[in-house]
Amino acid sequence: RKFLVCINHKKIQATNRNCEVTADVRHDGSEPLVDVMFADGERLIMKGANLTTTEMLTALGSRCSAKELKEEQKSKKKSP
Repeated sequence: RKFLVCINHKKIQATNRNCEVTADVRHDGSEPLVDVMFADGERLIMKGANLTTTEMLTALGSRCSAKELKEEQKSKKKSP
């Protein structure tokens, strides 16, 4: 829940208008799970029972940074 609150914050939403957050809350006793689907089809699945909110935010941030760096490298190769 804390992770969801953090990524739904107005300042965070304002930084990326292309980001869509969908919450699927289940009360069936299953393990807390955060499933992030990126625009390129890649998924990041984090098991909330084993991670803190800070660890989840760090993992998401590092994955996004890596994707951003990869896109920058692709665009540099395409433009002479």
